[in-house]
Amino acid sequence: MSTEGKPLEAEKWAREALEHMLRDGIIPMPDNFAVYYAYYSGANPNLKMAMDALLQQFGRLTQQQCTALFHAHLSLEAESTVLNETANNIEKELNRVMLVIDQTKEGADKYDKSLTSFSGSLQGSSSLDQIRAAVAKVANETRAMAEQNQRLHAQLTQSTQQLTEMRYDLDVVRKDALRDPLTEVGNRKYFDHELARIAAEARESGLPLSALMVDIDHFKKFNDTYGHLVGDQVLRLVANTLIENLKGRDIIARYGGEEFVILLPNTDLAAAERVGNLLRMGLGTKQIKRKNTQETLGTVTISIGAAEYFPGESLENFIGRADAALYEAKQTGRNRVISRQIKFSEKAAALANPST
Repeated sequence: MSTEGKPLEAEKWAREALEHMLRDGIIPMPDNFAVYYAYYSGANPNLKMAMDALLQQFGRLTQQQCTALFHAHLSLEAESTVLNETANNIEKELNRVMLVIDQTKEGADKYDKSLTSFSGSLQGSSSLDQIRAAVAKVANETRAMAEQNQRLHAQLTQSTQQLTEMRYDLDVVRKDALRDPLTEVGNRKYFDHELARIAAEARESGLPLSALMVDIDHFKKFNDTYGHLVGDQVLRLVANTLIENLKGRDIIARYGGEEFVILLPNTDLAAAERVGNLLRMGLGTKQIKRKNTQETLGTVTISIGAAEYFPGESLENFIGRADAALYEAKQTGRNRVISRQIKFSEKAAALANPST
């Protein structure tokens, strides 16, 4: 969440963060402050969820927990460590390959000289024994060259396999960095990246783009009544239901807490409303059950806010309209889809200062 143009909010978050740190007995060092500030600003929804869970369980954070939150949600240390390790392994593997190639080149040069010498020996040979000796020497050199080529082939095959595995591990790290571990949909970082990309495509193509903000109704009640394990089950059920009913190009991410966001390329507002209602009705057919007893705990409903992107408006305003529509859906009874059109003043501002 950007604090640009919001000095009062930023000052309030900083003050609340510092007060909370002092209550918890946490030393106000930069890394510690970053955790508490991100919590109050809402800039990192995954951190906020994790910190809420710790505060609910223990009442306060310890320094060890604060450090763990920083490294898990704010620091690039873990990802950088893997990236650096992979880069070092790739460099070592390439150095091994280059060493074998150099050795093979030396062998090839030696073999070339042997062939040249063999040619001279044949021309200057006066006896059958001399010819046999020259042929035997070339045969030995040829066998040595063949063995060296086999070693090179084996080394290259092994190195190719190892490089492929390292590239796969690197891809896994990158994907994990963009995925919500509980629901296995995209996280906020993934959504921000995809929003910028898809909005740029919509501006270039002139095709519509819509967004759905989805919030689970009475989620706190599930948590308070049945516990966090059931709450996690509800989140996974909603995420899976949304995925099942979306198309291949649609983007879904966990926006924070019990909120999800969906991007619908090539979809206008009317179609987005229809998609939202299909998602809502699809979820309404499913029930939450305790895994150990199969006790039915009821159905889950969702409220949805929809908005269509107006080319040139800021992405913050676009998502803000969907969020405002969601708020209206929650305030007017829940379990419904409400859309929010762009205002004339917002259109005028977008046309005067188009966002890129």
